[in-house]
Amino acid sequence: MLKLGFGDRTKPKVFDYKPRYYDPAKEEMQERINKYKDSGNRVTDEENLKNRIRSGLRMKHYGDPSSRAKAVRQSNLRLVYIIAVLTLAVYIIMSSNKITGLLEAFTK
Repeated sequence: MLKLGFGDRTKPKVFDYKPRYYDPAKEEMQERINKYKDSGNRVTDEENLKNRIRSGLRMKHYGDPSSRAKAVRQSNLRLVYIIAVLTLAVYIIMSSNKITGLLEAFTK
């Protein structure tokens, strides 16, 4: 039977696995050790390269919060400058006599 309306819908089951013994510091240390191991095997070298890229992206994401705050502040200031310049440009264009003359010509 088709159920219409906004009544109770069944929720999908959620997979929520929480490992018992997880130590992020130990895992990070193990990754750093594996990054500098030289095994001479091409497959492990590719895996090490992938792990280095992954850790570099992770460090940029969870990096220094002050650098992110600085970047956000610069972005906000840039946006304010752009809005101010555009507002000034619109004001100059709208206050010129040519625009008002053009608008009067269209209304006749």
